[in-house]
Amino acid sequence: MSFDFRKHADFQSRFTSEAEQRMKEKERHDRQAALIFALLIGAFAALGIVLVMNSASRVGPNDMSDCSSVQPESARLACFDELSRHSKSQPFKGAPPAELGGKK
Repeated sequence: MSFDFRKHADFQSRFTSEAEQRMKEKERHDRQAALIFALLIGAFAALGIVLVMNSASRVGPNDMSDCSSVQPESARLACFDELSRHSKSQPFKGAPPAELGGKK
């Protein structure tokens, strides 16, 4: 049985091209995986930022105009009390000191 070298003479070039093609395909898959990973990290970061921003918001009146539209007088007074409790403004100069622990 004889072996025909002419028939298989391009073996090395075929082998090299197949190896290069497989390496390019593997590199493409690796880049796709890296892109998906980066997008997931970005999405989780954005979700975390949104959650942190929403957790800082408080429930209740934000302005005096929010309380002025409340109809029952007792509810309106409670709204103003809630607003003053969460107010961050400083008292005017010469005001008596704030109560500490419910005592004057």
